[in-house]
Amino acid sequence: MPYSKILVDNAKNVSLKEWRLTAADAGDKASRAAWSVEKRQLAGGRQDGVEIIVVDNGALKFTVVPTRGFNVWTASVGELRLGWDSPVNEIVHPKFVELSERGGRGWLNGFGEWVSRCGLESIGPPCKDGDITLTLHGRINYLPANYVEVRFEETPTPRIVLRGIVEESLMFGPQLRLEAEISTEIGSHALILDDTVTNLADAPQEMQSLYHINFGPPLLGPGAEFVAPVKRVAPRDRRAAEGNMVGWNAYTGPHEPGYTEEVYLMELFGDRDAMTQAMLKSPDGKSAAVLTFSVRELPFMTLWKNEAPSKTGYVTGLEPATSYPLPRAVERAEGRLPKLKGGESYHSKVTIRALVSEEEVETSAKEIGQSQESPSEIETKPVQT
Repeated sequence: MPYSKILVDNAKNVSLKEWRLTAADAGDKASRAAWSVEKRQLAGGRQDGVEIIVVDNGALKFTVVPTRGFNVWTASVGELRLGWDSPVNEIVHPKFVELSERGGRGWLNGFGEWVSRCGLESIGPPCKDGDITLTLHGRINYLPANYVEVRFEETPTPRIVLRGIVEESLMFGPQLRLEAEISTEIGSHALILDDTVTNLADAPQEMQSLYHINFGPPLLGPGAEFVAPVKRVAPRDRRAAEGNMVGWNAYTGPHEPGYTEEVYLMELFGDRDAMTQAMLKSPDGKSAAVLTFSVRELPFMTLWKNEAPSKTGYVTGLEPATSYPLPRAVERAEGRLPKLKGGESYHSKVTIRALVSEEEVETSAKEIGQSQESPSEIETKPVQT
């Protein structure tokens, strides 16, 4: 029988602030690895009251934040870090974040995680959509989970599973539920984000979802490269179009003060099962991170390059999504905005894997190259003028 523990359940007024599970506690006799899961609460500053769950599968270590949309704050495999250095160096509690601040850009007050979910009502920039004012990247990343469960499954392959439920609902507004599952096999270098968004209302409801997956050094640096089977790519705006798209997928920073972000919008080829991969390859080619997902579930990909000075947020984001992070009215007009019927659900799944050898990187790059059915269509005209 799998081991299971409920850590948070608002329906039963349950919340364990401190808790720990080890391989021995779970009776793990199959994996023979020293793994652990620990929940604790942070104190002091703007992180006061934030609850985190630290998972160590024996090779991959990562931190999940139930208080913040069940996102993943940091991750590492040995000395290979998968996160970045944000000017926001603490896990800011949602009570200190006002999303409408700075013209709807208050989301940035706590931005520092490795993986943040954007949505569910909207993604993209602050904007007006009819009589509704939408803030940057939506609300889900700052909503706490009302249910959290940890499981250890010994068969068919030993793995740790975290399950969280986050609801984004208000009167005369969206009624959307995120059922998020984060799993990792014992001893592996990968984790899986397996999400289901359900419309809890009777009436149809639009939804958007984007995985904001962020990397800094050592994967990011001069000579790093974004590698993917790109079907078509276009610059978001005039800034991204500078240079006529030459070297759009290569990194040369960090740059001097005055640099501004570059954003590229693309679609990727999928294999016969609609699966695709996208890689950030380190400058020396000896390590990388690879995303695997379905182009049916997440048909649109955004590459965010922010090669700013190191202390001001030197980072790149690989962002598979249900649509592009453009104003919601634009996405609706272009037919890229999913709409769920009452009670209908939308499923998406992303696997993130760390590669820690030159051989692994070369093998993965070869697989991606084999998925490139034809040369990429590279647009030079900005999507936004």
